[in-house]
Amino acid sequence: MPFTHIFFTAFPAWGHARPFCILAARLVKEHPDVIFTLLLPPNLLSKAQDEVDAELHEATSQEIRTRIRILSSFQMTTPDPFMAIQQTIATYPDIYKAIHAGESVACATKGTVFDAVVPPSIAVMDFFTYPQMKLTRSISGDKTPIFGWLTGKAASLIRLFGPESLGGFGDLGARVEAEATRLGVTPAEIGDKLYQETTGKVIRLPGVPEMYDYEFFPQELPFNIPVTELFKGSYNFLRECDGAFAVNTPDLEGDAISALRSWLTDAWGKEVYAIGPLLPSGYGVVEQSPRGATDIKDFLDRMLENYGENSTMLVSFGTAFWPPDTTYLEEVIDCLILMNFPFILSHASPFAKVSEELKERIKLSGIGITTTWCPQQYILGHKATGWFLTHCGHNSITESIGSGVPMIAWPFNADQPEGAYDLDNAGLGIELLQVRTGEHAKKPLLRNGKGASGTREAVGAEMKDVIASCRGEKGARIRENVEKMKIKFLGSWEDGGEARKEFNSFLRKYTDLS
Repeated sequence: MPFTHIFFTAFPAWGHARPFCILAARLVKEHPDVIFTLLLPPNLLSKAQDEVDAELHEATSQEIRTRIRILSSFQMTTPDPFMAIQQTIATYPDIYKAIHAGESVACATKGTVFDAVVPPSIAVMDFFTYPQMKLTRSISGDKTPIFGWLTGKAASLIRLFGPESLGGFGDLGARVEAEATRLGVTPAEIGDKLYQETTGKVIRLPGVPEMYDYEFFPQELPFNIPVTELFKGSYNFLRECDGAFAVNTPDLEGDAISALRSWLTDAWGKEVYAIGPLLPSGYGVVEQSPRGATDIKDFLDRMLENYGENSTMLVSFGTAFWPPDTTYLEEVIDCLILMNFPFILSHASPFAKVSEELKERIKLSGIGITTTWCPQQYILGHKATGWFLTHCGHNSITESIGSGVPMIAWPFNADQPEGAYDLDNAGLGIELLQVRTGEHAKKPLLRNGKGASGTREAVGAEMKDVIASCRGEKGARIRENVEKMKIKFLGSWEDGGEARKEFNSFLRKYTDLS
């Protein structure tokens, strides 16, 4: 039986790789003639293996597990995942040449040796990996179709890379080069100026309420990466790839997905398959594994016993984002303690700072726990968990809705600001507005004409109101809305579901799998 070998590589952000891990595990269970190679940055290896193992926990055959090969091409030399991008690019050609030639390969981080298999028949590549895409083309030519892996909110993809007629930046790289020529400087000297430039213009994105342009930058960030250069590569990736997978669902983003197709398919001739949400099998119904986090499990069990169902809040900004100044975060935590609202504070970001004083206050409260790693899917699925204070990364939104857990939004950047507003507007969550610290934080929002006060007292007053809403009629309405959306989410990959039909259409066209 000939094998279909699907190759995947990702940007060093867990939210970009996690959905593909679920997809790969799902397919090896369903098809005995498919092999996956996941070439990932070292910081994602263990997480990816855990995600795959969790999805395959009922698989009785070891052969199934061996058909997902997870490896890295280098060893991490810095805790900052974004600094490893150049290492990824430098080591990519040699390992991809071996994979393309059907040779055995070894993981540079763990030393695991993977036997030779057939060359890849399809490459699925994170759309932030344009240098690797060019190298892939130079090695395999046009024989191996390359599909972009699009993570993030569909409307945000349009904003960052789509035409100006749909509310997008258009070809931002070309605009930077034109401006550099006009000023007689280099594009590097222009940097992110055009991306960050705001004039108070109203932005109209498909499926998202109108926002001023400065509302897309609500927070100071703990890191600095050359966004424009990265986006320039992503724009070129989308122009040159053969098609794309959008990890989005029409149930939540119907208008934006339609607009995404009108741009990529109608204007650029790219096939787009909307295959979200990608959640673990049985998600929202079957209890997820705590993955060894016994302290988290014990804490949630105790909160359930002492405070009841939906009593506890998960506070997490994902694996990258964190407020550089933690004053507002400490105020939010103090409010939770004051109002006797149990919580888990996850500080997984390499940029996270949690003072020993705050840790001690949390410990002494008896209703809080801190962790540098949390099994998010398990926490969201636990009966004790009732709310999720999140940065509104696309994965976090998907997993929260899939668990029936409403959200409190604290967005930072990327697709988060419009995602947070959309959740609030759709009655699926509540956005915190006073926590904004960015350059334009005090400017009025289009939705209500108000800006952030810029004080800890205002943050505390807002958080107390939000906690009261969580426990009142408004919170009950939001929870009901999320439960309705959860039902739609869980049907997407069932037989006849929209995501299943989309992906089956891809399989029929590009593989012998059915």
